[in-house]
Amino acid sequence: MFITNRQAEVNGSQAMLEPGHQGWHFVQQQLMSPWFHTTIARCVDGLEFHEVVFVDSLQTLSSILELSEIGVQVKSVQLVSPGWLNGTGDWRMDMLLEVARSQDGTSLRYTLTDGQHYYFPDTHPEVSKAYCVQVFPKSNADKEKR
Repeated sequence: MFITNRQAEVNGSQAMLEPGHQGWHFVQQQLMSPWFHTTIARCVDGLEFHEVVFVDSLQTLSSILELSEIGVQVKSVQLVSPGWLNGTGDWRMDMLLEVARSQDGTSLRYTLTDGQHYYFPDTHPEVSKAYCVQVFPKSNADKEKR
């Protein structure tokens, strides 16, 4: 979950926001858990607009992927990972290829485009644990079932 601070709210003519939107100079995340930097595209009157959406959880990312049914296309998803997860001691942002859930449903495996794997919440899972339930991207078979 991201936290907003009233002192960071954008007010007045600086905002240039659509009705019902609020602007913030910054948001906070106090948890040391991964999140997703997601680029989406939507078409309005024949023009394609790209926006970046900060997504706090895999469940929310799945909801955004569902927006493809109303014309929103996910262009890219980058995993933003804390140092304890990526092994560097600092935050990293890497292009995400796939997220798979373990058979027992207790952990996730993030696969990056360079082939690296990060595991959550346990960074060193049991060797025997199978990750076979693809969560992201949604497979074409899942889409065809709807």
